Amino acid sequence: MPDIEYRFACLAADVPENGAKNVNLNGIEITIFHTSNRFIARSGVCKHNGFKLELCERQGDSVTCPLHGWKYNITTGKGIKPSWTSLDSYPLAIKGEEIWIQPQAEATREDDFDTSAFDW
Repeated sequence: MPDIEYRFACLAADVPENGAKNVNLNGIEITIFHTSNRFIARSGVCKHNGFKLELCERQGDSVTCPLHGWKYNITTGKGIKPSWTSLDSYPLAIKGEEIWIQPQAEATREDDFDTSAFDW
């Protein structure tokens, strides 16, 4: 797989402390979270229904989608509710006052929930 270049995402000042901002890089929706001590880039939408994570309720290190209550740990990307899912992670670099992201997800744990038993 070819190396993907880092792309300019936004200015660090555009992401409020303890807040989030969605950006679209190469057609990929990514949320930049600003925690008390760093920036983290994760999937930009809830895996359940595609709701933008920047609009979700934030409590400490977790974010909860208001549509159906799916909850994720921002720091690890792992699902809390349900626990079998996870958010993709994206490499992020700070260059001066700018945030740069590599729009290719790092290898993360795949969702391991078998939906074949459900009648969709």
